[in-house]
This record gives sequence, structure tokens and C-alpha cells, in this order.
Amino acid sequence: MVYWIYQLLSRLPLSVLYGLSSVGAWALEFVFRYRRSVITDNLSASFPELTAKEKKSIRRRFYRSLADTTIEIIGAAHKPLGFFEKRLEVTNIDLLHQLSEQGSQTVIVMLGHQGNWEWMLHRAAGLYDMPMAFIYKTLHSAAADRFSLEARCRFGAEAIEMHKSARNMIRNRRKPRIIYILGDQSPGQRERVHWARFLNRDTPFFSGAAVLAKATGYPVAFAACRRTARGHYHVTLSELAARPDELEEQEITKRYAKVLEQAIERAPEDWLWSNRRWKYQAEANSSATGSNADREIQSKPSD
Repeated sequence: MVYWIYQLLSRLPLSVLYGLSSVGAWALEFVFRYRRSVITDNLSASFPELTAKEKKSIRRRFYRSLADTTIEIIGAAHKPLGFFEKRLEVTNIDLLHQLSEQGSQTVIVMLGHQGNWEWMLHRAAGLYDMPMAFIYKTLHSAAADRFSLEARCRFGAEAIEMHKSARNMIRNRRKPRIIYILGDQSPGQRERVHWARFLNRDTPFFSGAAVLAKATGYPVAFAACRRTARGHYHVTLSELAARPDELEEQEITKRYAKVLEQAIERAPEDWLWSNRRWKYQAEANSSATGSNADREIQSKPSD
């Protein structure tokens, strides 16, 4: 039933959906108070120099951004490639051609939950001739997961479950692709992580992208996305590691954390502040030194 509601909504004009989004943003903030304490705490810890009024303003704009992004992802599920070409301007398009040596080797593109990460994938399908793939974690809602995968894959992108990514890389090592990875999700308690200073805190990141890049030698790029107007975005591509085999795994993660942080600071309302990014607090003997050592999270939920 939920899946068909998504399908019905996806057929409505964006002008109608934006009306629903405006009402939804207000309801999320003032009626349901959706993760309001999580958002407030995340903003307070990340931007201690801001006044309460400034952080409240970011929080309000974030709710609008969250509602718009959600409704846009649903509403664009059947839109053609030309739709995304008109709505996403891309800077430094040729970077992926250069890193892939004109399509002869695989490139990893790291993203964050910033702007509209789903539309970015569709925009890339219209820009590059190389096959595309994305690494994902299964959503808790089966209906949302089905709808999301169908939308993401409709221009030919391959979906790779996170726990199968290493095997997939090995099996397709001779097939040049562009592989997209959302690297800013919170790792689980027993997952292998890298540590980096991020938004004013020692933060665990999935080590998978850095491990894969280091093992394969695939170059790594970063794609930042910010909203310029309702339904319009600007994407900037930058190089993270042209020769990852010459770097420490940890260095790749640190570079990703740094450029993502800079992108968030330029447009804070566009990042996913409702994510329980710092849900688990590492034991003092693991994180107090800020050593960024490669380790599992031996942790308990923070207060």
C-alpha cells in the first residue's frame, strides 16, 4: 500500500508537491517535532560559535530543505534525463573524464547527504557514458527501499549492497565504472571505521570507500551539492585522491571529512542534521587521543 502511495505522489506535478512540502515542513517542525532534539544538539555541537537565533534559523531552513528533498525524490521518479539537466548545474564536469583516463578505469565518487543526492545520480547518467553503480544500505521500510531502488536504477545504474561491495569490485575489476558512495552515514557498533575530526567532534566513518580505493588504486572524487533555488542545485566536483595507492587509507577518509565539512559550512541547511550521526560514543580509551586509528567502534549509545 505504501509503495503505491509513493507511485501516486510521483505522478503529481512538482508545483502540487511543493505545496505539500511547505505544509509538511511546518508539521515536521511544530506538530511532530521530528527529531528536533537531535537536530538541535547536532547544530549546537557543530557550531558552538553561533547564537541561539542563528542555529534556530538553520534548523527551520533545514526542515524546509528536508521536506523539499523528500518530495523531489518522489516527484522525479519518472522524469526524463532532460529534467535533471535543466535543474542541476555542474562545475568541473571533465574531472571524472580525467581521473578515469577517458573512461578506461573505474572512478569512485564520494557524496554526502547534502542537497539532493538522488538527483545527482540521475544528472550523472546524462553526463557520462561509463556504466554507473552505487553502494547502498537497505532502508528499514520495504516499500521505500523498493521505490528508491527502482528510481535510482532506471537509467541503468547498478545497485550494490554495502556488504557485497568488495566482492562486486573484484568480480568487475576489468569493467570501468563510476561508483557512487554516500560516505557520511553513521557506522554500526561493530563495523570497521576510520576516525576523523568532523564538525567539531572526533567522528567515525565507514572505512569501506578508503579500503576499496587503496586496494584497487581507483581514483576518488568528491561531489558537493547545494540548493540554489527550489528544485535547482549546483554540483561541484573536486579531486580527493588521484593515486590512492600512494596514500594511507586514513588520509583518504580525512580528506573526505574535510571537504564535506567545508561544503556543509557553506550551506548548513542542506545537510541531513536529523541523522543520528554521533549516535554512538566511543570509549574514552579509543577516541580521547583523537588518533584516528583504524578500529571497530566499541561503544554504547551516548546520552
